Amino acid sequence: MSTYRIHIDRSLCSGFGSCAELAPQAFEVGADGIATVLVAETDDPEVVEAAGTCPMGAITVEAVEEAA
Repeated sequence: MSTYRIHIDRSLCSGFGSCAELAPQAFEVGADGIATVLVAETDDPEVVEAAGTCPMGAITVEAVEEAA
């Protein structure tokens, strides 16, 4: 199982909220209208799809290398 590290470039986020709809355990849109990450790393593959739906390209998800 893969682990994913999540980062949001808040300067690019326009608060569309598709990330929070697809992966509410990992993202939320704050009172300021900007998305924030609720967990720095997760094994939930929905975060990859959520990042892909961001129209501003503000979300980066990278696979974390497992220690051997």
